[in-house]
Amino acid sequence: MDDFEVGSAEAKIVVAATISPTQAQVILSKTTAYLNPTSIPYISGAHVTIAYDDTIVTLHEDSVGYYSLEQQFESQKMYSLSITIGDNFITAESYMPPCVRWDSCSVKLSEYNSWYEFPDSLGKIYEVLAYVTDPVESANYYRKEVYKNDTIYSKETTDDSYFNGQTVQLETLMGFFKEDDIVKIYLKSIDKQAFEYYNTLALSNSSSGMFAAPDNPKSNLQGDALGRFYAYTVDSVIVRFK
Repeated sequence: MDDFEVGSAEAKIVVAATISPTQAQVILSKTTAYLNPTSIPYISGAHVTIAYDDTIVTLHEDSVGYYSLEQQFESQKMYSLSITIGDNFITAESYMPPCVRWDSCSVKLSEYNSWYEFPDSLGKIYEVLAYVTDPVESANYYRKEVYKNDTIYSKETTDDSYFNGQTVQLETLMGFFKEDDIVKIYLKSIDKQAFEYYNTLALSNSSSGMFAAPDNPKSNLQGDALGRFYAYTVDSVIVRFK
C-alpha cells in the first residue's frame, strides 16, 4: 500500500467556556495537527467579558489560555460571552437554569460478590443509586459526571422527556470499590443548547466508517470558532467507602 500525506488545514480557534453560580471560566486554544494531538497551542492576550442584566465583567488570564472570574452569578438569568482575539470577535449566550438537586443516594453490596470470588486487590462490587425529582413546570436538561477518586468515571447528558415531573433513579453505578475510595456524582442543570451540543458531540465522536467525515457539534458560538459556552447549576453527592 502506498503512503499518503495527511493534509493540513488552517488552525481554528477553540472555545471551552462555562459559567456556574460561583465562577466563569474560558479556555482558549487552537486546533492542532492530527499527527500531533498532544501539543495544544493556547491563546494568550484575549479580551473576555461576561454580560448579564446591565452588568459587564472582565475575566482575568490566570495562565496562558485560561481566563476566569470568581464571583456570585444568579440562576434563571441569560449570560452573554464576548471574546476578542486580534481581529476575531466571538459571542455566545446561555441561560443558567435553576438548580435541580439530588433527592437521595443509596449504596449496597452487589449480589455478584456471593457468586464469584474476586481478588482482595479489586475490592468488592457495590451498587450506587442516586435519585432525583424532576420539576414538572419546565423542560429540564442534565449533564451527569461521576468521579472515582478524582478521576472521571463516566459522563452522560440526558433530558426529562421520559420522566418529566417524576422521581427517578437517575444514576446507577456498579463497580469495584475498596476502603477509602470516594465517588462524587455531579448533576449539572444545563440549557437546551448545551444539551444539543453534547448530543451532537457524541454523534460526531461515534461517526461510522473509517473515511467518514463527522459533522461538527452543534455550537452556540457566533464567529469563526469551534466549541461551546454554557451556564449551569450543580448539585453533588459524595460517597466514601469504609
